[in-house]
Amino acid sequence: MSEDKQAEPAPNETETPQQDESPSPPKEDPAPSSREEAVKGLRGEASELSNGRFTKITSAAAERLAGAGNLNLFQGDIIVDGDFVAGPGGRSGSRRSARARTEPQDVIKATEYFVAPPDFNDGVGRLQGTSLLVMADAAGTGRFTRALATLRDVLGGDANVYRVTNSMLGNPNWRVPHPRSGYVVVDTTGGDGKFAAGQLTDDWLAKTSERLLAAESYLVVVTGPVIGSLATASKRMEFVVEEFELPDPSEIVRRRVAGELSWLAPAELEVHLATDGLAELLEDRDDPRFATRVASAVVEAVRTGDDVGKVVEKLSNPEDQVREWLSRSPDTTDVALVLATAVLEDAGYLHVADAAIALYRRLSTSSATLTLRYLRKILSERGWLELVTPPPGEGGVPRLRFKSAHLRVAVLGVTWVELDGARAKILEWLKSLAEHNDVEVRARTAQAAGILATNDFEHGLHKYLLPWAASKMAVLRQSAAHGLNVAGTLGGNAEAAWSHIEQWAEFERSTRSPKLPITAGLAVGGRLGFDDPRRALLVLRTLIHHDSWDLLEPVAISTKSLLQAGRATEVLQALLEWADRSDDEEATVKVLMTFAFSVLPEDGSGERPLLMREEREHCDVLPELWGRALADSSARKLARAALRSWVRYADHDETVSSAVLGVLVGIADRGRVDLERVLRLLQRWAEDPYAPSGKAAEFHDTLVDLEKEAS
Repeated sequence: MSEDKQAEPAPNETETPQQDESPSPPKEDPAPSSREEAVKGLRGEASELSNGRFTKITSAAAERLAGAGNLNLFQGDIIVDGDFVAGPGGRSGSRRSARARTEPQDVIKATEYFVAPPDFNDGVGRLQGTSLLVMADAAGTGRFTRALATLRDVLGGDANVYRVTNSMLGNPNWRVPHPRSGYVVVDTTGGDGKFAAGQLTDDWLAKTSERLLAAESYLVVVTGPVIGSLATASKRMEFVVEEFELPDPSEIVRRRVAGELSWLAPAELEVHLATDGLAELLEDRDDPRFATRVASAVVEAVRTGDDVGKVVEKLSNPEDQVREWLSRSPDTTDVALVLATAVLEDAGYLHVADAAIALYRRLSTSSATLTLRYLRKILSERGWLELVTPPPGEGGVPRLRFKSAHLRVAVLGVTWVELDGARAKILEWLKSLAEHNDVEVRARTAQAAGILATNDFEHGLHKYLLPWAASKMAVLRQSAAHGLNVAGTLGGNAEAAWSHIEQWAEFERSTRSPKLPITAGLAVGGRLGFDDPRRALLVLRTLIHHDSWDLLEPVAISTKSLLQAGRATEVLQALLEWADRSDDEEATVKVLMTFAFSVLPEDGSGERPLLMREEREHCDVLPELWGRALADSSARKLARAALRSWVRYADHDETVSSAVLGVLVGIADRGRVDLERVLRLLQRWAEDPYAPSGKAAEFHDTLVDLEKEAS
């Protein structure tokens, strides 16, 4: 029985299901030693690497990055504001005594422009009733000013307020030093990274409250999110206010500017507050401390006659926000989570958390990673991360991202440059993600690697993109290829990237870097190739004429990517031209196999087969290439499977019937042999005992009728 007459199983029906994830890293891929192995590779690994999900992920991420701009890491000042201290030294040690008195006028001054949030009176009422209140929330939420304002409202405007150290928290022997006074404790983390308030118990809360009530005094504890024994205390609801509502940042700015510039006419005030970008900036940061800083900057600009718009522009700089964060010497746990989010932004929470813990293990000498609870941290802290949960009923998983699209680029760029001692370990971790079994992790990592390379293209290229590009692992080469695309397009290094790609394409006989031509072929199937298809096709033509069959896979993958990117006219014309002009039989076979792979739908995608919508635009070249591929013994299997998928699609979608019939008629018009071949295939698919195709039977009869009419 001839090959055309062999029984052909339905696509995917006999294939072994692929596991979603393997616990072991990918193995080195052997190069195909023959034409037959290359064909098998196109139905196996090539189908996996050409997964449209990879392109969709990188494209979606690129759209979010649009407008983020290039990083300029060595301009702009380190910001010193409030408790922040520039440089890696972080916050200096406290020089306060155990008690520091705040005069009544100082309390009034500190709360002069305080904007009460909606739940402010609830805290005032609790303090009045118990004399003890614990304000537990993240830094930057206006906790301290809120504590002073609460004490002011309870005590009146003429009482003293003492600031005491957090050493009194949990101390059963602490006594009220002065009656009829107010006290505030600003709790900071200790060497173990925990807040002292976490050790508070029911007994301490109750007895301290009794002592304060007896002394007609009031104590407010300002601390971070509730942890430890305080989290399980039965009296927690009586004494603790947590996750309180934030004041309107725009109102904070309005009140402070109006107060500081009392001479300003109301109309002028409104003009300044309506400055382009100001409302968006305040909404994006949603941080009372930052809103206060914005207000001070606006006041200074108005006083000196400067442009308020320029002030807003400077405050909107995401790089300064990242530097400000680094200046606080964040914990390793925070660094790991923020970096993992930057690399895998918009990935599922579990992927990001796993990556963060893996990075934490590399950066930290501690092994206590089981205690990390990133989800609780994200939900309790009012930071720059947000957990996006899909609407009920829509499926999907919670995804982690930055609140601002600009922050991803800034975090990657600034941390990569400023965390000198950690760069090598971060790179090791990044490589492990680039080798991950899940395409979602690899795709996002590839884009992050490209963003990092925009800081210093040659450094990024030689430090990790080139070693990955020369790797024996196919998934790592794929990550390098897409990373190079990002570095070339986002960073304005397109010409430099093309120069390396074209050099790598010529390295076929190199013993040092035999895999670089493969990566070059994959690279032209990215944004660089989409933007310059002529140059991409020249690289692919070079690879097709190399002797090695292991270059067929990247050529086929990138050809398909270029077609999917809307470059069908250029690609199909090039393939036909290469097939017509080549005097190299193997090169012609590679062209036909490349075409057959390109029109073959991705397994399990359920999407409309490639080029089906554009069949009329390519009504001459598409059937011609398909007919040649069906006639070639090496390309036949792929071409036949692709044609069958088109027919099967018509079984489920009547609207594509004319497009599919147009291709079949075009192939049949090439000659009697082609007509007979198509009729045999259609008859076999129509009579398939497992999955008979009604459209195959209909198309078969139509072709027979057309042939009768023509004769």
